[in-house]
Amino acid sequence: MIAPSLIDGAHVAVVVADDDRRYVHANAAACDLLGVAREDLIGMRVEEITGTPPEQIEQAWRRFRDAGVLVGTFPVLSPVGPRNVPYISVADISPGRHLAIFIPERGDQDWQPLSQREREVVALVAGGATGREVGKALSVTAATVETHIRNAMRRLGARNRSHLVTLAILRHEIELGDVGA
Repeated sequence: MIAPSLIDGAHVAVVVADDDRRYVHANAAACDLLGVAREDLIGMRVEEITGTPPEQIEQAWRRFRDAGVLVGTFPVLSPVGPRNVPYISVADISPGRHLAIFIPERGDQDWQPLSQREREVVALVAGGATGREVGKALSVTAATVETHIRNAMRRLGARNRSHLVTLAILRHEIELGDVGA
């Protein structure tokens, strides 16, 4: 089960699709970004939003499921024309549920690169490690791990841990090969 706080409390756009490629959850930020009312978005198929041609969707979906993670940009219509919004999609975040997080532009705010230790911590968190597990792996206390996470969130401008991991991947602060290392 996906924690409701991840879906409803996120400031970034979050959607969840099922194995049939139908959206089953979407937060208000996702509906705003995609320009679709929640009651219309729920039940829509992924290809209706992505515009993937019917002859390509099965193969694209299979590649996503096999890879487990997909990172890129998604064209979203805006009043000034289409804009590419970075996203990360993770397959099987829970059984039969697939998560996509869209990261809107941050405007004029700058972000700072992570320290080597912050990159190590974020990579372990991205792999699902708890604060205690990260501390054990790096021979530091759980409190030190939390300090590194807070500092990494501040440096990248992340709003929560999911956002931190997404930004770290999108900004090449960690690589997918580092996740769970």
